[in-house]
Amino acid sequence: MKPKNNPLRRQPQQKRSQERVERILDAAAIVFDEVGFEAATTHAIASRADTAVGSLYQFFPDKLAIFNALELRHIDRVYVIWDKLLRPEIIQLPFPDFIHTMTREFQRLFEQPTSRIIFIQFFTSPSIFKNIDDSFTQKAIQFTAKLLQTRNPALSDKRSQLLAEICVHGINTLILLALRSNQSHSQEIFIEIEVLLKAYLKADIGDEVINNNSLQQWEKLAKFHKLNYRQSLILKYASNCQEITIKNCSAMFPDVSRRTLQRDLKVMLEQKLLLSQGNTDQRCYCLNSELVNL
Repeated sequence: MKPKNNPLRRQPQQKRSQERVERILDAAAIVFDEVGFEAATTHAIASRADTAVGSLYQFFPDKLAIFNALELRHIDRVYVIWDKLLRPEIIQLPFPDFIHTMTREFQRLFEQPTSRIIFIQFFTSPSIFKNIDDSFTQKAIQFTAKLLQTRNPALSDKRSQLLAEICVHGINTLILLALRSNQSHSQEIFIEIEVLLKAYLKADIGDEVINNNSLQQWEKLAKFHKLNYRQSLILKYASNCQEITIKNCSAMFPDVSRRTLQRDLKVMLEQKLLLSQGNTDQRCYCLNSELVNL
């Protein structure tokens, strides 16, 4: 990927100026998304940002510089998603949940005007880009290969690379189709993307492959103590990573309330499956080694 090209005419120092730049970028993403890059004007962007066009020119020399700043915003958001997906609490999810989480993260990304316009424009007018080129696609392939190999270390480098290439190039094509469709059809396409990924990747990173058709110690404990779905996954995480925190639990189950997760942990403490360590603010839970060695 090209080195980062700072498109700002001057760097905002004060909080108020920083907020104005962010407001200009938010407005530009919407204007570009609505009318396209060619038809967009700095006056329209300034008006949408509720700021004077002169204020816009203090930071950006033209609309291309604004677009180039949006590239950097998109890159940063992609890196955040990559970091999240490589965390153990996501890697260790059951296969259907793992694929759903991965698909949903990118669907949410492209619900934002910034990433939507950057993605579409890259396939129509790549010459205006200063921070993204084809090497970013290669970075996406390398990330995907690493993600697959982290979930299934038995995958060879060659196999994980091939799977990653098919996934990235194939899914990029489908995402582009989704972004050019109306909202209803776009949602249908993302659903089918998830179906395709589950079918394509199951033989290489599915639960049967990972578990090798044998019950592990944490599974035996979960069955014996009749743990629910969440509690079983919490136990698995604690078994594989030595310890787990409430923050890890929230990342695994983003749609479950913190109070519910705390109740799950309490149940497992009472059953002596987990042992707590640390104070309230930094408490972590580890698998009771005495039970594992029984």
